[in-house]
Amino acid sequence: MKTIALAVVFLAVTGVAALPAVAADGKITLTGEITGTTCSISGGTGSAPGTSPDFSVPLNKVQASALKAPGQTAGAKPYYIHVGSCPKDTTVAVMYESSSPAINPATGNLVNQAPAKPEPATFVEVQLVDGVTHRPMDLRLGQNSSPAKVPASGEVSLPFAAQYIATGTATPGPVSTQVLYSVTFP
Repeated sequence: MKTIALAVVFLAVTGVAALPAVAADGKITLTGEITGTTCSISGGTGSAPGTSPDFSVPLNKVQASALKAPGQTAGAKPYYIHVGSCPKDTTVAVMYESSSPAINPATGNLVNQAPAKPEPATFVEVQLVDGVTHRPMDLRLGQNSSPAKVPASGEVSLPFAAQYIATGTATPGPVSTQVLYSVTFP
């Protein structure tokens, strides 16, 4: 038994010693900056700043017949995320948090989370659109929206829209969903 234990120790030591040295092919230097700047954040459906970073966007009512086939969109509702009290020339953007539980991992849109009573709309999701590029945002990716530079006033509004998108033949009923967001400084 003592011989086996010594053999295992010998193999362990020589096995480690026999590993080839690995030479690095390059070096990555990571740099960043911690800022003391805190901008105020609010949102809403009007162009005037709201009072809270948490806000609601009441979507327009649309007929189920407007959402008969997958990919059809209807009822686009503009909204804004307002950033204020920021230094001039600060670049800001919005990133929708990809960890938000309502994001459909197959489509990148927001699933309907309306309560079971009354019967919620089916085969419909909510799609967010970048108000600058007018392109749908794939919320799975956690990417920034189009950036905006803060003017001398220290305030800027980032435009977006929310719209229904069919995943099949939509049925009537309420729609409700949520998403988390962060203002970033790209």
